[in-house]
Amino acid sequence: MQTSKKSLFDFAIIGAGISGASCAYFLNRYGQKVVVIDKDKVASGGSGAAGAFLSPKICSNSAYTAFINEAFEFSIKFYRDNFDLHLDKAGILRLLKTELDLKKCKLGEEILPKNFKYLQPKEIKNLKKEACKFGGYFFKDGAVIDSIGVIKAMLEGIDVLEALHVEVLRYEDGCYKIAGIEAKGIILCVGNSEDFEELKFLGLKDIYGHRVDVKSATKLPFHMHKSCSISASRDGIIHIGATHIPNYKYLIQKDFKKEIDDMLELAKSYLDFDGFEVLDIHFGKRNSTSDFYPVLGKVINAKETLKKYSYIKKGSKVPKEKYEYYPNMFVHSGLGARGFVVAPKTAEILAKNICDDGQIDKRLDTQRLFLRYAKREVLI
Repeated sequence: MQTSKKSLFDFAIIGAGISGASCAYFLNRYGQKVVVIDKDKVASGGSGAAGAFLSPKICSNSAYTAFINEAFEFSIKFYRDNFDLHLDKAGILRLLKTELDLKKCKLGEEILPKNFKYLQPKEIKNLKKEACKFGGYFFKDGAVIDSIGVIKAMLEGIDVLEALHVEVLRYEDGCYKIAGIEAKGIILCVGNSEDFEELKFLGLKDIYGHRVDVKSATKLPFHMHKSCSISASRDGIIHIGATHIPNYKYLIQKDFKKEIDDMLELAKSYLDFDGFEVLDIHFGKRNSTSDFYPVLGKVINAKETLKKYSYIKKGSKVPKEKYEYYPNMFVHSGLGARGFVVAPKTAEILAKNICDDGQIDKRLDTQRLFLRYAKREVLI
């Protein structure tokens, strides 16, 4: 990483978490000159606070589950091929909560990633018997990524500007102008949905999560997840994480000691800890969409599009090519709690769309959320 000394870029990427780093990495591979800008520092938000468990989705045979598991396989290969030193490849055990979970998983095994095995309760070692009542699925390729380390590695050789809070996107003479630099295009990879008015139509929901680093002599040889995630033990350190606190609760409550205590008690119900000293608590915000799929693509000028085609509010269809868009502005956001799983795949899709006219799946593009926004406007 380095502070930017250039003045003209193909793209300025706002946000230096896993979303922004992934976009910068793939655009750089396409030969684009990019600068990454963050109002604090690299990986200072939700990405730096994440447990960064690379885990598949189970207990469902839905299209969303299939998408997550495709992204899981993509990301595992991506990190192994490019950033293997930052990957803890201990495998991950997904414990089942109920008999119904077991039935659902058995029915949906065809969309699970390869290299998995169902373990019966008697086959599971190291965990409390009650935690393993319904067995679990062990994924050999499951892993934990060093969140801060991998983001910094992805941004190596790419210009970075830290401690620069971009509040207004000024577009003049074919460029976005930000603090002495110019960029032909911009990509918003922000974890705070309130940062930019241009993204209001997406209806992003903020979610807060936390990770607790614990010192313990307990030896856990694999990563695991049930209602919270517990990492394999490394040098006497175990990471415990969860993402589940909605924005409205944060704004009202502010203090989450009880939630953290509850999470730690939950972890203790799964694993007999030999000593338990809390070393650090990390807390960060990320965002999600209403349908949980990430969102990527051109940023629609929702106000001007509805002014031009007001009948969209009544359900009339208008080809998205005719929408009004902010000039050369894109978004890559709404990654939710699985940011390190989905970011590499979706960033590559966006880079192909920008540089090679690749298509964006309609489940991921901005149009789907714009149409929902238009319907909401009718009700206001």
